[in-house]
Amino acid sequence: MSESTHFKGHSRVLKVCHWCAKKQEPEAKPFQACSRCKEVIYCSKECQVASWPLHKTPCKLSAGANAAMSKNPVAAQGIANFKKWHGLHVGALRHAAICAFNLGHNPTALEDGVLFVEVKLKSDHKDFHLKRKYEPTGGFTLTMKETHEMLGNMGGAAILDSIKEANLHMRRKGALGVATLLLKAHDMVDIVKIILASPASVRQEQEADNWGQFWFENLRLAVELD
Repeated sequence: MSESTHFKGHSRVLKVCHWCAKKQEPEAKPFQACSRCKEVIYCSKECQVASWPLHKTPCKLSAGANAAMSKNPVAAQGIANFKKWHGLHVGALRHAAICAFNLGHNPTALEDGVLFVEVKLKSDHKDFHLKRKYEPTGGFTLTMKETHEMLGNMGGAAILDSIKEANLHMRRKGALGVATLLLKAHDMVDIVKIILASPASVRQEQEADNWGQFWFENLRLAVELD
């Protein structure tokens, strides 16, 4: 698979360290990607080591997917574009999860909640930049059990099973935890984990702009205007 079709994760799309979220400066030495999955980047060896307990499960699965999809470059490019699209809108997706689960006031909802968002390619997507090619068409909240049942034999169970461990790990770091989203575009499904900062910062973000029960409508608008 060529470099252009690697399944770039959010940190590579946004050019931030996957662990500490440090921004890569334009003129500075590029951050190093995970040598196994190529999906995430780190500003230092220390951040890569610290991130490993959270990254190891998706890393293994992503590396396997990269190897399998290398035999189908057209499909691989489609998946890579989808991943890059939701990476470009990670801020809106994070805020949707915060509001959908009311995490600013009910942080424990993070432990058993998954936000499902379905998107589709616009009919005239060829006329748009990648950031505008997809549009959300539906969304709702799920429990972990419901998510397992929805995925069935599609895979992803290992990532879901690692979320409890990931949340515990992030709380030790002072973060609220990890928001889990299940994104679907046609026959493509991706499980996205977004690290949420401290409970206080999440509460402040929600109170500043609370989408509440209209989180999906606001997500659609945010994606269009982002």
